[in-house]
Amino acid sequence: MAFRTLQGYMSLLLLLSGCLHFMTENRTAAISLREKCECIEETGSVQWRKITDYTIIPQDPLCNKVQIILQLSGKQVCLNPGSKQGEKLQRCWKRIKFNTQKKKVCLILKRKRNGPKSPKQH
Repeated sequence: MAFRTLQGYMSLLLLLSGCLHFMTENRTAAISLREKCECIEETGSVQWRKITDYTIIPQDPLCNKVQIILQLSGKQVCLNPGSKQGEKLQRCWKRIKFNTQKKKVCLILKRKRNGPKSPKQH
């Protein structure tokens, strides 16, 4: 009788340790997937003429912020989406309706015109 009780306790212990193993393994995987943002450090602005391409990644369950990745000649830089340049790029991206074929339009620097220049009078 004592053997059956011991065997029952061992079976229960084995079952509990197996459940505990699977519970902690899934929990660890869930924690490691929480924040998978590509942009760790962000810059406030970059010269427009140096940008060759860009990617805007919207918020998603894996990263809770908008990410703007700029391709410069030979390297990638993350742009702060809250900066003036970041907001301007996002507005243009929305205006072209997220069309990747037209995204180069957003890189063209448009100069503001204050009207025709008049010659200086002395």
